[in-house]
Amino acid sequence: MRIGLLCPLLLMAACPAKEWKVAIQDEAGRGLAGAQIEAVLTPPDDPRLASVITRIGQADMDGVLRFDTEDRMVLTRVRAKLTGYHSADADHRHGLGRPDMASDIRLILPAKGEMVALRYREVRLTGLPDETWVGFDAEAIDAVAPWGKGKVTDFNLRISSRQVGWTESAASLAALRRTPEGARMDEREWAQAYGRFEGTLSLSFPRAGDGIMTTPAFWPYCLLKTPALAPAEGYANERLIPFDTLATSEPSQDFTGYYLRLRARLDAGGLITAAHYAKIHGRIGAGPGRVTFRFYYNPRAGDRRLALAPGRNLLGPAGPGEPAHAFETQQP
Repeated sequence: MRIGLLCPLLLMAACPAKEWKVAIQDEAGRGLAGAQIEAVLTPPDDPRLASVITRIGQADMDGVLRFDTEDRMVLTRVRAKLTGYHSADADHRHGLGRPDMASDIRLILPAKGEMVALRYREVRLTGLPDETWVGFDAEAIDAVAPWGKGKVTDFNLRISSRQVGWTESAASLAALRRTPEGARMDEREWAQAYGRFEGTLSLSFPRAGDGIMTTPAFWPYCLLKTPALAPAEGYANERLIPFDTLATSEPSQDFTGYYLRLRARLDAGGLITAAHYAKIHGRIGAGPGRVTFRFYYNPRAGDRRLALAPGRNLLGPAGPGEPAHAFETQQP
């Protein structure tokens, strides 16, 4: 479908046209005909609400909506929806709103499939020793003793970090040291609070057939951000993740995720006959003595479905001293 440029004929010379193309596709890259699309555009040098324009239309048989605007207009938001698919809502966090952006936009709408009950927790491990392997129990979603309540080691984590500077200026550090909180800290606590650290988080899977892989797709503008079904193959038994505690906190750093295959059982020929599957939503955060991530685990052997149904967390509620939000998520 095409929407024309609204520009008086006599002003055409002063109103050069720019063609936009918004393509809406499914996970396999097929165009979604009939998708409802809303595009919002604004000139970069005019913040007035009256300068904002909206183009609304329906995708053609190829899943594409085309329209013209003045050349100076910038696409700041695109929303798309179609029955049977998760809707999309893309904005500046997803690459829109830049004067130099491409005029060809592609959004993926993943299909709405069955969501299931899973075990979920927002993991925050602290006080971990450097250069020491720490076991993690996927079903308990916790580190093994003495660092947590887990009992079975499904994979191991190890932090290797070094301080390379400070996050504050010398003057700021001196002022912070004079506060009651700063005066209370020992050198280790002071360094962890205000030091800049670089290092590596190592993940190791001791059981044959177990492993980790980066998600093959991530749709940050959708409610369902990764494929609902974990891949059957492609897992590695080791992963090294570098970190810098002063690195930018741009949202794009969270546009990733991981799938895990765990507790695999093999036949005499070494083929996997059963396994459990899990996912980590977003980045794995790491620093001196700490690791954080959002973990989903399917307790049903052989079931690769990893889209959490609303209100169906099999883990929890929060126990004494545990924050309730650690067991709550809006992301399936």
